[in-house]
Amino acid sequence: MGVSLFLILISIFSLSVLVIYKVTYHRKKFTNMTGMMIAMSIGMSVGLTVGVIVGIVISDNFFIATILGMAAGFLIGFLTGLPVSIIAVLDGMLSGIMGGMMGAMLGEMITVEYRDAIVKIMIFLFLSTLLILLHLIQKEVSNKEATFYNHPLFIIILYSFIFILLNQLDPIFSDIEAPNEQNHIEHH
Repeated sequence: MGVSLFLILISIFSLSVLVIYKVTYHRKKFTNMTGMMIAMSIGMSVGLTVGVIVGIVISDNFFIATILGMAAGFLIGFLTGLPVSIIAVLDGMLSGIMGGMMGAMLGEMITVEYRDAIVKIMIFLFLSTLLILLHLIQKEVSNKEATFYNHPLFIIILYSFIFILLNQLDPIFSDIEAPNEQNHIEHH
Protein backbone atom coordinates (compact mmCIF):
# COMPACT_ATOMS: atom_id res chain seq x y z
CA MET A 1 0.00 0.00 0.00
CA GLY A 2 1.40 3.36 -1.05
CA VAL A 3 1.82 6.37 1.21
CA SER A 4 -1.00 8.31 -0.49
CA LEU A 5 -3.43 5.43 -0.04
CA PHE A 6 -2.42 4.97 3.59
CA LEU A 7 -2.92 8.70 4.28
CA ILE A 8 -6.31 8.62 2.56
CA LEU A 9 -7.52 5.73 4.71
CA ILE A 10 -6.17 7.31 7.91
CA SER A 11 -7.88 10.59 6.98
CA ILE A 12 -11.22 8.89 6.30
CA PHE A 13 -11.22 7.14 9.66
CA SER A 14 -9.86 10.16 11.57
CA LEU A 15 -12.53 12.46 10.17
CA SER A 16 -15.18 9.82 10.85
CA VAL A 17 -14.02 9.62 14.47
CA LEU A 18 -14.37 13.42 14.65
CA VAL A 19 -18.03 13.14 13.57
CA ILE A 20 -18.62 10.28 16.04
CA TYR A 21 -17.06 12.37 18.81
CA LYS A 22 -19.21 15.41 17.99
CA VAL A 23 -22.38 13.30 17.87
CA THR A 24 -21.51 11.64 21.19
CA TYR A 25 -20.60 14.92 22.88
CA HIS A 26 -23.73 16.78 21.68
CA ARG A 27 -26.20 13.85 21.61
CA LYS A 28 -28.70 15.58 23.94
CA LYS A 29 -29.07 18.48 21.52
CA PHE A 30 -29.95 16.36 18.47
CA THR A 31 -33.39 15.36 17.40
CA ASN A 32 -33.79 11.70 16.57
CA MET A 33 -34.13 12.58 12.88
CA THR A 34 -30.88 14.57 12.86
CA GLY A 35 -29.00 11.70 14.50
CA MET A 36 -30.45 9.25 11.99
CA MET A 37 -29.45 11.48 9.08
CA ILE A 38 -25.90 11.93 10.36
CA ALA A 39 -25.43 8.18 10.99
CA MET A 40 -26.87 7.28 7.60
CA SER A 41 -24.80 9.86 5.71
CA ILE A 42 -21.46 9.06 7.32
CA GLY A 43 -22.06 5.29 7.17
CA MET A 44 -22.88 5.47 3.46
CA SER A 45 -19.97 7.82 2.66
CA VAL A 46 -17.39 5.71 4.47
CA GLY A 47 -18.80 2.47 3.03
CA LEU A 48 -18.70 3.82 -0.53
CA THR A 49 -15.24 5.34 -0.29
CA VAL A 50 -13.56 2.46 1.54
CA GLY A 51 -15.47 -0.03 -0.63
CA VAL A 52 -14.08 1.53 -3.82
CA ILE A 53 -10.56 1.48 -2.40
CA VAL A 54 -10.65 -2.15 -1.23
CA GLY A 55 -12.44 -3.15 -4.43
CA ILE A 56 -9.43 -1.84 -6.35
CA VAL A 57 -6.74 -3.07 -3.96
CA ILE A 58 -8.22 -6.57 -3.61
CA SER A 59 -9.57 -6.84 -7.14
CA ASP A 60 -8.73 -10.54 -7.32
CA ASN A 61 -11.04 -11.40 -4.36
CA PHE A 62 -14.39 -9.65 -4.73
CA PHE A 63 -15.85 -11.42 -1.66
CA ILE A 64 -13.19 -10.10 0.74
CA ALA A 65 -13.34 -6.63 -0.83
CA THR A 66 -17.11 -6.53 -0.36
CA ILE A 67 -16.90 -7.72 3.26
CA LEU A 68 -14.23 -5.12 4.12
CA GLY A 69 -16.17 -2.28 2.48
CA MET A 70 -19.37 -3.33 4.24
CA ALA A 71 -17.55 -3.70 7.58
CA ALA A 72 -16.07 -0.19 7.39
CA GLY A 73 -19.43 1.41 6.60
CA PHE A 74 -21.23 -0.78 9.16
CA LEU A 75 -18.78 0.12 11.95
CA ILE A 76 -18.82 3.88 11.35
CA GLY A 77 -22.62 3.94 10.88
CA PHE A 78 -23.11 1.88 14.05
CA LEU A 79 -20.78 4.00 16.19
CA THR A 80 -22.29 7.26 14.92
CA GLY A 81 -25.87 6.16 15.59
CA LEU A 82 -25.16 4.52 18.97
CA PRO A 83 -25.25 7.69 21.11
CA VAL A 84 -28.50 8.83 19.48
CA SER A 85 -30.97 5.93 19.27
CA ILE A 86 -31.55 2.38 18.09
CA ILE A 87 -33.17 3.68 14.91
CA ALA A 88 -30.09 5.82 14.19
CA VAL A 89 -27.92 2.73 14.74
CA LEU A 90 -30.05 0.75 12.30
CA ASP A 91 -29.97 3.57 9.71
CA GLY A 92 -26.21 3.94 10.02
CA MET A 93 -25.49 0.21 9.86
CA LEU A 94 -27.71 -0.53 6.88
CA SER A 95 -26.48 2.52 4.95
CA GLY A 96 -22.89 1.52 5.66
CA ILE A 97 -23.51 -2.03 4.48
CA MET A 98 -25.16 -0.83 1.29
CA GLY A 99 -22.42 1.73 0.63
CA GLY A 100 -19.68 -0.85 1.20
CA MET A 101 -21.33 -3.27 -1.22
CA MET A 102 -21.81 -0.66 -3.93
CA GLY A 103 -18.32 0.76 -3.44
CA ALA A 104 -16.66 -2.66 -3.75
CA MET A 105 -18.61 -3.33 -6.96
CA LEU A 106 -17.57 0.03 -8.39
CA GLY A 107 -13.92 -0.50 -7.39
CA GLU A 108 -13.94 -3.92 -9.03
CA MET A 109 -15.44 -2.60 -12.28
CA ILE A 110 -13.17 0.42 -12.77
CA THR A 111 -10.46 -0.05 -15.37
CA VAL A 112 -6.84 0.57 -14.42
CA GLU A 113 -6.53 3.99 -16.06
CA TYR A 114 -9.45 5.42 -14.04
CA ARG A 115 -8.59 4.03 -10.59
CA ASP A 116 -6.89 7.14 -9.27
CA ALA A 117 -9.62 9.38 -10.68
CA ILE A 118 -12.49 7.44 -9.07
CA VAL A 119 -10.76 7.40 -5.68
CA LYS A 120 -10.15 11.16 -5.87
CA ILE A 121 -13.81 11.69 -6.81
CA MET A 122 -14.97 9.50 -3.92
CA ILE A 123 -12.71 11.34 -1.47
CA PHE A 124 -14.03 14.67 -2.74
CA LEU A 125 -17.62 13.43 -2.21
CA PHE A 126 -16.70 12.07 1.24
CA LEU A 127 -15.16 15.40 2.29
CA SER A 128 -18.14 17.31 0.90
CA THR A 129 -20.54 15.13 2.87
CA LEU A 130 -18.39 15.53 5.97
CA LEU A 131 -18.40 19.33 5.68
CA ILE A 132 -22.18 19.35 5.32
CA LEU A 133 -22.51 17.06 8.36
CA LEU A 134 -20.24 19.28 10.46
CA HIS A 135 -22.32 22.27 9.40
CA LEU A 136 -25.51 20.40 10.37
CA ILE A 137 -24.02 19.48 13.75
CA GLN A 138 -22.96 23.09 14.37
CA LYS A 139 -26.42 24.33 13.46
CA GLU A 140 -28.14 21.83 15.77
CA VAL A 141 -25.79 22.53 18.69
CA SER A 142 -25.82 26.31 18.66
CA ASN A 143 -29.25 26.93 17.08
CA LYS A 144 -27.62 29.45 14.79
CA GLU A 145 -25.78 29.27 11.52
CA ALA A 146 -22.01 29.35 11.51
CA THR A 147 -21.30 32.50 9.55
CA PHE A 148 -18.16 31.36 7.73
CA TYR A 149 -19.92 28.19 6.48
CA ASN A 150 -22.62 30.30 4.87
CA HIS A 151 -20.44 32.66 2.92
CA PRO A 152 -20.25 31.52 -0.73
CA LEU A 153 -16.67 32.70 -1.10
CA PHE A 154 -15.56 30.49 1.78
CA ILE A 155 -17.25 27.46 0.20
CA ILE A 156 -15.67 28.15 -3.20
CA ILE A 157 -12.20 28.58 -1.68
CA LEU A 158 -12.55 25.49 0.50
CA TYR A 159 -13.72 23.24 -2.33
CA SER A 160 -11.05 24.63 -4.65
CA PHE A 161 -8.41 23.90 -2.02
CA ILE A 162 -9.67 20.33 -1.56
CA PHE A 163 -9.78 19.81 -5.33
CA ILE A 164 -6.23 21.14 -5.81
CA LEU A 165 -4.93 19.11 -2.87
CA LEU A 166 -6.41 15.90 -4.25
CA ASN A 167 -4.90 16.55 -7.66
CA GLN A 168 -1.47 17.05 -6.09
CA LEU A 169 -1.41 13.54 -4.65
CA ASP A 170 1.03 11.10 -6.14
CA PRO A 171 -0.51 8.29 -8.15
CA ILE A 172 -2.47 6.28 -5.61
CA PHE A 173 -2.37 2.88 -7.29
CA SER A 174 0.91 2.93 -9.21
CA ASP A 175 2.20 -0.18 -7.43
CA ILE A 176 -0.95 -2.30 -7.87
CA GLU A 177 -1.15 -4.26 -11.08
CA ALA A 178 -4.44 -5.50 -12.45
CA PRO A 179 -4.80 -9.32 -12.46
CA ASN A 180 -5.69 -9.32 -16.19
CA GLU A 181 -2.54 -7.36 -17.08
CA GLN A 182 -0.39 -9.76 -15.09
CA ASN A 183 -1.89 -12.78 -16.89
CA HIS A 184 -1.48 -11.01 -20.25
CA ILE A 185 2.23 -10.38 -19.55
CA GLU A 186 2.83 -14.00 -18.50
CA HIS A 187 1.29 -15.37 -21.72
CA HIS A 188 3.66 -13.41 -23.97
